[in-house]
Amino acid sequence: MGPDLLRHHFVLPGQVLATSHSETEGGFLRGHGTYIELVPDENDDDEHDFDDDGNIHGGGMAGRSKRDKGSSGWGNDNANVVMQMDDGNKDNKGDDNENDGHENDIPKGPQRLIASVAGTVERVNKLISVIPLSPSIYSGQVGDLVVGRIVGVGGSRWKVSLTCSSPASSGSNGSMKEGQLPLSGVNLPGGVQRIRTSEDVLAMRSLFKEGDLLTCEVQQVQARDGTLILHTRSLRYGKLDNGVLVTVPPSLVGRRKNHFVTLKGLNRKIVTDGNDASMDVDGEEGEGDVDVYLGLNGGIWIQRTVPPEWESSISADQDERAPLAETLQKLRHRHSTTRVSRSMRESIARVRNSIECLRLVHCEITPDSIEIVAKASLDEGVRVAHMLLPEWVVKLTEGTRQ
Repeated sequence: MGPDLLRHHFVLPGQVLATSHSETEGGFLRGHGTYIELVPDENDDDEHDFDDDGNIHGGGMAGRSKRDKGSSGWGNDNANVVMQMDDGNKDNKGDDNENDGHENDIPKGPQRLIASVAGTVERVNKLISVIPLSPSIYSGQVGDLVVGRIVGVGGSRWKVSLTCSSPASSGSNGSMKEGQLPLSGVNLPGGVQRIRTSEDVLAMRSLFKEGDLLTCEVQQVQARDGTLILHTRSLRYGKLDNGVLVTVPPSLVGRRKNHFVTLKGLNRKIVTDGNDASMDVDGEEGEGDVDVYLGLNGGIWIQRTVPPEWESSISADQDERAPLAETLQKLRHRHSTTRVSRSMRESIARVRNSIECLRLVHCEITPDSIEIVAKASLDEGVRVAHMLLPEWVVKLTEGTRQ
């Protein structure tokens, strides 16, 4: 099997990916999701277990003693590697027995490359990596929409957690991915365009403070350490209020042309009579429309759609020449201070549980899949509180598997 077919080979943590019989340098380069260890010296029969064509043999696990070759294991006990590397140094074996006096040097000998995560093998020439199926840490790209939480303020920048965990738990999460939002990357009140001053630095907490949720965009990925530089200069980005945050694995949220979507037609209400029978009651037009922000870091924000009459009333009360940024800031302020109605809270909760259903069955989360599950729950007359029952999770997500 050629190298191209290795691209989608599935491996498990601890599985041997490649071996090299070189006693000086390995015939492979270690990529992310892998680590290298020396082949035990007690038995050199490994070189007779595989051929030299780079073929895939099975799924062996590292750390298993050669004395257990008769025992059961992963796949064929005589085939423990995914690929065999030809390093051209097989004739130099036995030279390690000569001690040149460098006892503190790094031990050299036959090496093997082992997967540290579950995923698919990615090989580029001698570089071998394992791409995780569900990465727990988001690695961003320029232009990505993310939903984050402010965890620190200082030094003319905000520190943003991209795991979207609560403030109490984010500080102790060793795998937390963080980004930096500089003061120059945010819009000043009223949309004023000017150089930031020391007064702006002192007033940073009036814009965002610890615990605030916000949507922002990845502006830059630093090549040195992978730190993400964020910005909220677009009028679509900013602080989030009066909604619900759902956290899913980042692998379930794919890149789309538009990550700000509106779900319509969710204004039907489920009511029950005295016999616990359910029926639909149509709501007013536009009453149940819900906005969903799909963050590529796995954070999904759900809130009500701002009614058009709000914008009309604000526009009527201000000068026609007022900047758009000022109008949008007034709309956000009214949204954050206006109570969400009971029917709207039910629509938001239904969308939230629809996303949870998709997460439980590990289905890609898109506007179409969310709408399929939400409308299926309405058609079946399922109450929001019952959507996450196992029997309903399977039934409501059937439409996404067709």
